This record gives sequence, C-alpha cells and structure tokens, in this order.
Amino acid sequence: MRDRDRDSHLPDGHTPDSAAPPSALALPNTAEALTRHRARAVMWCRIGLALLTGSVVAALAGPALTVPTGPVPARVGVLALCLLGMGLGGVRLSRRMRRQLAAAPWTACDVVSVPRGPFSARMVLRDPATGELWPLTPVAAGHRYHQVRPGPSGVVWWCGDPGTGGVIAPEGGGGALIWTRAVRQPGARLRAVRAAERAGLSTAPGPV
Repeated sequence: MRDRDRDSHLPDGHTPDSAAPPSALALPNTAEALTRHRARAVMWCRIGLALLTGSVVAALAGPALTVPTGPVPARVGVLALCLLGMGLGGVRLSRRMRRQLAAAPWTACDVVSVPRGPFSARMVLRDPATGELWPLTPVAAGHRYHQVRPGPSGVVWWCGDPGTGGVIAPEGGGGALIWTRAVRQPGARLRAVRAAERAGLSTAPGPV
C-alpha cells in the first residue's frame, strides 16, 4: 500500500508527518487490549494446571480413599488438558499479535462477514488504497468473534499482511483483538470474494 494512500485512511488521531505513522501498539487502547488478551490466556493456563494437578493427585490417592473416585479424575484431567491447551494457544497468539502490532500501524478497512454454516464467519476486508478484497478467517471461538463483528459503519481496524494474516479490532483499536489467517484455498477465496461483492463491499464508500 502506498504511503500517500495509507495516510489518507489512517484511523482518527493518526496524522501524517515526515516520520512513519505510529505503530498500532503505540495506541494506549491497543496496548491495554493486548494485555487483557494475554492475561486471559495465562488465567486459562493456571486453571488448567490446577485441575490437572488435582486430577493426578486424586487418581493416585484413589485406592486410599473410602469413597471410590470412579472416572471423575480422568474426566477432570481431560478438561484440564483442554483448558491448558487453550491457554497456551492464547499466549502464543498474544506474542504473534504483539510482534505484528509493534511493526505496523492500524488501517481502517471496510469489511463484511461471510457466513460459513456452523463455523465462525469469514471476514472480507477491502484495501482502502487498491480496492482489493482480502478473505480472512478469524482465529477465535464464536463467542469472541461477535466482539469484532463490524458495526453500523461497516469498518474495522486492521494491522497485518493480507497474504499471511494479522490483527483485527473494532474501531478505536481497543476492545477485542483477534488474530486472522489468510484464506489460501483458491475455491474458498473465490467464494468469499463473490459473497462480499454481492454484499456490496466493492462499492462501499470507504472509511471516513
């Protein structure tokens, strides 16, 4: 994206000057949102570890207990591993988001959601400089995806590389931060782009 075109679509509060625009992470709202994202992931890690420890202790102590433990420790252990995996995945995503947010500024983009049946909807962003459409898949559970669902303006903030992935956030750069992956399968990309075109993304007026 050309610098001149990028400057014309900087989010509110970002003004072009002789220096490069500030990184997305320089915004207090974004830094706070990233801190909350990592804290939530660490919390799930701690809960998972606590449950896993408890299930192991219960399994080892089972024969000495007067009340049979049955399959409870095993079930708790499975739950613990799921929570631990979710937490570790969240920590890893937090690190990826920090690197990306520190390396580039936010860009305001028009966006539409493309439903995918039981799966989280894909998001198709439009490059404000070239008009190219970028199909992206949010890496988030459905209950978090709605936090960055485009509002009445049809705009989200984006920081990343459309060929690989990046971070999306509601306007303002705070609230939920969600990592997205580029849709690489040609057929899936084409279907998402066509759905976005039918929704009018190609003719949207653009961020203001």
